[in-house]
Amino acid sequence: MPVYKYKAINEKGKSIQGVLDAESPKSATEKLKRQGVFLSSLKEVKKEKPRSFSLFRGISTSELALTTRQFSTLISAGLPLEASLVALSEQTEDVRLSQVLTQVRDSVSEGSSLANALKEHPNEFSDLYVNIVRAGEASGTLDIVLLRLADFLEKQQALRSRVRGALAYPIFMFVIGSGVLFFMMSYVIPRIAKIFEESRKALPVITEVLIGLSNFFSENLFALFVIFAALGFVVYKLTKTERGKVFFDRLTLRFPIFGRIARMVIIARFTRTLGTLLGSGIPLLNAIEIGEAVVGNKVYTETLRSVRENIKEGTSIAGPLRESGVFPPLVTRMIDVGEQTGELEEMLIKIADTYDLQVETSVSTLTSLLEPIMIVVMGVLVGFIVFAILLPIFDLTSTIGK
Repeated sequence: MPVYKYKAINEKGKSIQGVLDAESPKSATEKLKRQGVFLSSLKEVKKEKPRSFSLFRGISTSELALTTRQFSTLISAGLPLEASLVALSEQTEDVRLSQVLTQVRDSVSEGSSLANALKEHPNEFSDLYVNIVRAGEASGTLDIVLLRLADFLEKQQALRSRVRGALAYPIFMFVIGSGVLFFMMSYVIPRIAKIFEESRKALPVITEVLIGLSNFFSENLFALFVIFAALGFVVYKLTKTERGKVFFDRLTLRFPIFGRIARMVIIARFTRTLGTLLGSGIPLLNAIEIGEAVVGNKVYTETLRSVRENIKEGTSIAGPLRESGVFPPLVTRMIDVGEQTGELEEMLIKIADTYDLQVETSVSTLTSLLEPIMIVVMGVLVGFIVFAILLPIFDLTSTIGK
């Protein structure tokens, strides 16, 4: 059904704007009249493609977190559910989110529960989000679980932003350095090589090596591009297969330094998700099943699936996690203590906070080491090129001087 963005004046003479779905502009106008507002402009909104970089595809995590917190505030203030959804759809500046909230409101108006209405939009609201909302509706604590969900989303976004910020400079340096080397090897060196050839003088070994590398790079540029593109395509196809995913996920965990950081990110994500779900009233088995989907690593997904099967047979969660070998002793001991004291949710959140801090510290340390290493490597490469070019030039000038 088409979605329209409108501007109108309400009964109090105040200008309002929002979005609604209707079969045609005429039906949209009639719909607004029934709501007691006077239309001033109406424009059909084209649906945007979902953005793949978002944790909840289609809407940025930061925007979803802000809207969820506002939703919690409106509900706790006593505003009815439908009115809250209307206010949210008018408040948000994200067109896609405004469309979705309007459709959710219409589903709720037709008698659907909020969780079922959200479930109709899987690209925008994950199973985790829907299940937490469902638990809040069932327990009558929707405002509280929405607030907890907003905290969860903001923590996830904050960690992601800090990691991206720490890696931004090294990535920028790598891109610029690679661009400079590509330009020199493909454009500058071949032209300087022609000057040396015309002089017909014997060149130093270092210069011959540089010219040989430049010639190989220039003559085989297309072939190298095809080879790397083919390798990238093969790797991409392999990651789409079950065995390929398991292989690359195992390989990721075995990388020096990066593998350790990946493990910490996975553990923080899982424990925070599980703690948030349990704190919202989701049963343990269902919470672990949702946790399997958010860890993003087949090794841990298979481990958690096995843990879930063991729990069905009556064991605790700490035992199977300890036997799996992929969770550190600190994690399993803290979970064991949480189970024994009846504070499992709080203990899981503490674990997540601890590992979030470790991730941030590790990434900061890594980037602080990468920056000088990259500068030294770039300096050596540029120095090699400059020295290889200047050495024969000095020979030519000394010959002319004699």
